[in-house]
Amino acid sequence: RVSAPSAIPIAVHQPSDPMWATVAALLFLALAVRCALARRYAQKAPRIHGGFGDDLRIIFGSMPGLARVPLAPLGLSGLAQLVLFAVQMILEEFWFTSAFDSTREEFAVSLPGESTTGCPDRVAVEWIKAQKGKAAQNLPDDAPIVIILPGLNCYAANLPGTSMYKELLGKSWRVGVFEKRGVGPAGSKGLKSPVFHLFGHPSDLHEVVTRVCSRWPKANLHLVGLSSGNGLCGSYTTLYGGRVPALKGSLLLIGGEDYNVAFAPPKADWRTRLVFDVTLLESTKSRFLRKNEAVLRRHSEVGYAACMAAQNLQDLYDLCMTYFSGYSDRDEAERQINGFSGSNECLMKIPVPFLVVYTEDDPVAPGGPRPEWVEVMDRCEKAAIAMFPSGSHLGCYDSWGLSRWVDKLAAEWVVAVELRCSGRG
Repeated sequence: RVSAPSAIPIAVHQPSDPMWATVAALLFLALAVRCALARRYAQKAPRIHGGFGDDLRIIFGSMPGLARVPLAPLGLSGLAQLVLFAVQMILEEFWFTSAFDSTREEFAVSLPGESTTGCPDRVAVEWIKAQKGKAAQNLPDDAPIVIILPGLNCYAANLPGTSMYKELLGKSWRVGVFEKRGVGPAGSKGLKSPVFHLFGHPSDLHEVVTRVCSRWPKANLHLVGLSSGNGLCGSYTTLYGGRVPALKGSLLLIGGEDYNVAFAPPKADWRTRLVFDVTLLESTKSRFLRKNEAVLRRHSEVGYAACMAAQNLQDLYDLCMTYFSGYSDRDEAERQINGFSGSNECLMKIPVPFLVVYTEDDPVAPGGPRPEWVEVMDRCEKAAIAMFPSGSHLGCYDSWGLSRWVDKLAAEWVVAVELRCSGRG
């Protein structure tokens, strides 16, 4: 008698393994929660502080971007947007010459003041003419002029975020990028004088503005700052804005602070230190100091060594001001360069409409501006803060195509200011 063989268990892969199904469900739930939170943000408008005068209220009423908060894909966190934007900047810098037609114009500049020799040098404006393959517009003499002030170590090719050009070129405007002393692509001309400022000298920008406005005397001028370019935009508007009838408004995207504490925000965390004291510290030493090593060393061997040895970005800023600002008197340097030294009370008397945009999830300045700055803004007629809950540090994505709401906001601002100037706003 032969008994039947016992059954041999065979492991069969199930396509819907319970463990993987659980993981997938949890991931889906996490994404759903993230999207729900992002939609909740999208229902809210940014918080506005200040700007209670007629000019800004009418301007804001013509800006749809101030009526809602855009939705980032999957509600990306501030850190995720920052990383993604850093990669985008690298690629845009590489592609700039193949993406846009532009011409470079240089301007001779020198410093005003009693404790300086003038330190003559040159700065530049890169005029963005058109996207590659498209004809440049034949603009009238009264076409509005938009001058963009780039970030810390940035220039026309990385700005940060050259996607803004496409939005601005869609209008009938002249678009230029101001490039301060010492910056530019690899292989570009370095400093002639051993003088630079990490944010830029307002007097240098004033020389450019004066010459540009004299060339097109019928045109209105608009300044748009990005990141550290906001420092120059704000300081220039407070120190020189009242002398320039053509200047109609200044927009600062994203952030703004007194230079003396700009790289040491009160709510700094590990993300802030990573951005400032690792990434930007090394980039600044490379793009400003190493690039101009010979001329800086001839001026001050001690100063150059001290700057290269700096362990954080705020210390590096202070050392550069001490040795390479172009002024032997630090107090005069503050008066000539830093319009916000000590406070932002100067905005109580700002001569033109002035808007600063912050995001609460900005790793560079977590939580936005200091409370005392907000308190001053609440009393300003022509100056205001728009506080968005999300957007990181200029990532500000609002679609899967990685379009950015700050680009649209910049165009909306210029359109709204122009309407106000014409009496149609």
